[in-house]
Amino acid sequence: MKTILLAVLLLVIRISTTQACSCVSGARVSEKQQIAAAYQRDALIFVGKVVSVETVVTTDSVRVSDTGPVEKQFQLVRRETLRYTFAVAQQLKGAATGPTVWIASETSSSMCGKQFKVGSEQLVYAYLVSQKESPYGGELRNITPYYETSLCNRSQELSQVKSTELKQLRKLAKAS
Repeated sequence: MKTILLAVLLLVIRISTTQACSCVSGARVSEKQQIAAAYQRDALIFVGKVVSVETVVTTDSVRVSDTGPVEKQFQLVRRETLRYTFAVAQQLKGAATGPTVWIASETSSSMCGKQFKVGSEQLVYAYLVSQKESPYGGELRNITPYYETSLCNRSQELSQVKSTELKQLRKLAKAS
């Protein structure tokens, strides 16, 4: 009985750790270097105000087996994400988005989701998502591109951003 309980406990711990958000980087670098790396990595950086937020639900059909009845070979996977609409005040990197832009994020911080309050002003770092993989692995497939951010990006409320970060971003934007 103790062996079964231990096995179940280890399985629960393994499941919970595989779904947790982790942004840890092994390297110790200065904030200036972190900003420069984020500028290189992210496709879109801007200052903007959160206009609205909505929950977007997608459902994918995923093949889970090659044998048995067809209806048992596929499983529906439901996923919720948040889609924020931002009024762009100043674009610091990326293709022109117009006066507004949509930014997606996971719904939960445990999945690295970044939540924003409607009406707040933010400095947003976002990456471009243009391919998708099945939750069960397999080949990547092209999708309609969209921007996404996470807890692991440098996005934060504008009032918390140091003026040196904005100056550095403006300098990087001019040099590009």
